[in-house]
Amino acid sequence: MYLLSLALTQVITVLSIPVFTKLLAPDDFGVYEVYNNTIRFLSVLISLNLYAGFYRYYFEQKLNKQPLMQFLLRMSFFSFIIGVVLLLVFKNILLKTVNLPGDVFIWIPIGIFSTIILNFFVTYNNAQQLSIRTGVWQLIMQFLRVGASILFIWYFSKNYLGRIAGEYTAMLLVSVLLLLLYFRKYIGFSEVLPNKLEIIKYATAFIPIGLSSYIISYIDLVLINNIQGNAASGVYSYAYKFAVIYSGFSQSFVTANRPTLFNLLKENKNEEVVEQIRSMFKLITVLASIFIFFGGDAGCILSFKPEFNEALHLLPILIMGYVLSDIAEIYNFFLYYSKKVKLFYISFLTTAIVNFILNLLLIPKYGYQVAAYTTLTSYTVLFSATYLVCKFYTDLSVPRWTVLTDYIVILFAVLGAGQLLAYFISNIWILIAVKMLLFVLLVFTLFFKQLKTALATIKSN
Repeated sequence: MYLLSLALTQVITVLSIPVFTKLLAPDDFGVYEVYNNTIRFLSVLISLNLYAGFYRYYFEQKLNKQPLMQFLLRMSFFSFIIGVVLLLVFKNILLKTVNLPGDVFIWIPIGIFSTIILNFFVTYNNAQQLSIRTGVWQLIMQFLRVGASILFIWYFSKNYLGRIAGEYTAMLLVSVLLLLLYFRKYIGFSEVLPNKLEIIKYATAFIPIGLSSYIISYIDLVLINNIQGNAASGVYSYAYKFAVIYSGFSQSFVTANRPTLFNLLKENKNEEVVEQIRSMFKLITVLASIFIFFGGDAGCILSFKPEFNEALHLLPILIMGYVLSDIAEIYNFFLYYSKKVKLFYISFLTTAIVNFILNLLLIPKYGYQVAAYTTLTSYTVLFSATYLVCKFYTDLSVPRWTVLTDYIVILFAVLGAGQLLAYFISNIWILIAVKMLLFVLLVFTLFFKQLKTALATIKSN
């Protein structure tokens, strides 16, 4: 049910793409995406990432869960109020830094508030393994976001502002509803809870991990937006949109498997941990292959304006970058479990600095296209640094990265095959048919044992 809700959510996202490419110009996309990523970035900082504290301390048997959530929610609201005051004080600096127009500022606090509530809701459900509830609400929210955005563009503002206003009005309504339905019993001003300061320190230490999955894309977009303008960032963000859709699926796989990994580590079942990681990454390999093979073609078909298609050839490179980010996220779990999350600052800061320097040097010379390659390079650094930190600075039995070598080789083979086929086959429908055949062969190869077992079971019955 959860996977069905997730799939339907992404279907709504995909179906909305031709609508928004028809209604908006590339520069509108640029403003919207920079705003969107700014919200995600500031939500983690302003909330002090406190929702991460609930996920970790939920599994501490000695802690009462109700005062834990009540404390974290209240502290997040206080932090939000302080953050909004700081945003008002530094409004002009913020807008100039990210190159956003002044009329979107009013929607920044609204977006941050809504995102904080939604982050708490997702963490709250994941800790209790209530993924179906998460999936259903994400589906409802996505439907409302798309519908409200279209209405606001038609009747309020026929540019980026209409989309931002519509989308975040819907998110605000959903977040308030979630507060009333699920969190009203956690609203209070006093509770008995030991080690409150330790919980805050733990959660804030996770800020780099909270930012790691999209800090690279944020740096890319902000620099492109500042150096080459809204139109360039809009074209690049259109290709990135499909990478984000991929990431939505892959991160869901990783997040849904965290409770299982936690229990396996707790029981010292190291072999089962390796098998669980390989099982997760097999699904990620199939998913990434779909986007490498067909993401660019889908972008061309769904776009109603040809100027949006300029950067779609970069999508396979972006997907490979996100695959490495997924591997880093898998290894991040060992830092969560060992409570040595501060070690992640090493890989986080290294990656952010490498990405910023590469983009600052290369974008003015080679244009926004180079950002895809700096993204791949940066996520390679993130994965490598995270793995080394986990391997040498935790006491856990961390699986070697080589347990995923076969899948990584397959993905690079898919990347190469996709590039070669696109070079030799000009007709898009023939190209899709050939890649579909290769994809079916890939899935058959990866799941040969499971298919063989299923056939044997059918024959025996």
